[in-house]
Amino acid sequence: MNIALIALPAPGKPNYPPLTLAYLATLLEQRRHIVRIYDLGLSPEVPFTDAFKPLHSFRPRVVLIAGELPETINAAVAALPRSSEMRSLSIQMSRSGLDAPHVCASLLAWFDQHYGASESTTSLSVDTLPLPARHLLSLEGYHLRAVGGELQTTLIVGAVEPNGHFVLRNPAQLVAELRSVSSEFGLRHYLIPDFDLTRERPWLDELLARLCEANLGVGWEANVQFEQLDAKLIGQMAQAGCEGFCLHLDAANLFESTSAREALRVVVTHARQHEIFVRAWLTLAPPYESIAQLVDVAATFSLDEVHFDVAHDDAAEVGADEGQLREMARQIYDQVRDRQRLIERFGSPLGNLIWRVRSLRGSSSPHEGHLLA
Repeated sequence: MNIALIALPAPGKPNYPPLTLAYLATLLEQRRHIVRIYDLGLSPEVPFTDAFKPLHSFRPRVVLIAGELPETINAAVAALPRSSEMRSLSIQMSRSGLDAPHVCASLLAWFDQHYGASESTTSLSVDTLPLPARHLLSLEGYHLRAVGGELQTTLIVGAVEPNGHFVLRNPAQLVAELRSVSSEFGLRHYLIPDFDLTRERPWLDELLARLCEANLGVGWEANVQFEQLDAKLIGQMAQAGCEGFCLHLDAANLFESTSAREALRVVVTHARQHEIFVRAWLTLAPPYESIAQLVDVAATFSLDEVHFDVAHDDAAEVGADEGQLREMARQIYDQVRDRQRLIERFGSPLGNLIWRVRSLRGSSSPHEGHLLA
């Protein structure tokens, strides 16, 4: 039976490969179905009516529409061509893949009910899932890139159960998947999305030990809490292949806490010693009048890459525009980083003087010279 799995765009969220559908595809292929994955997130500007045209040649008996936002799912269902020979169903699904076990279990139960499969599956755990069918995904189309610009793909290290409890995968299985994917696809760089790798230290210690023992020659990037990092752990992570940290920072908390700022600087220093790239998402919250001071402080941490995030509800409550707030923060950050680089190179008195002179004489950069020390 031909089955089409359709992943919908998720505006405003990272466009990760829909591994939940890739897991489901493997399970369906094991039942001898012919499966294709259509990821509309790769071309979000294409209207659904046009995006669904390839279905005519594939002629699926079942079409599954999966997305994160109910309104997007409803619009896609309304645009889906109708056929007496085709059944359709829809489901909410996270692109992070953290919902894979229960999404796959519920969909397999649907197939069992409607097509009388003998190999009924009532439940799945994160450790009983097979390897996802990455061969059905256009991995190079997701523009995920590692620190050096090489192709990067996602790796799921756990799952969120329906009750909200997070279950981690067996580290041995993770290493086995890395070995398999690296061998089959030649991929050497991985991103662990939407999970704080430092939240379960015993599990992390075992994972790092197994990665070091396996010596796969792969690199990976993960979310971490800088408060949980120390020099020893950073060294162990680097030895196990860590090439990037992603920090989620609260600008107001950093501004108010001297100890937190110093701890972050120490973490960045240790990371640089091990050539670990440090990128950060900085959350801006009201009062937005303090953005200049908050961003000024953030620019002194010598982070390799910074993105600014604004909570939609917070901005709407005070009638602020999210895009304008992010752009303002970016401009201030670029200005202060330019000044900070001069200070780091020439010292505070001379660096500030050079920066002031450059601002008076004009600069080649449209952002330089507008914020005086």
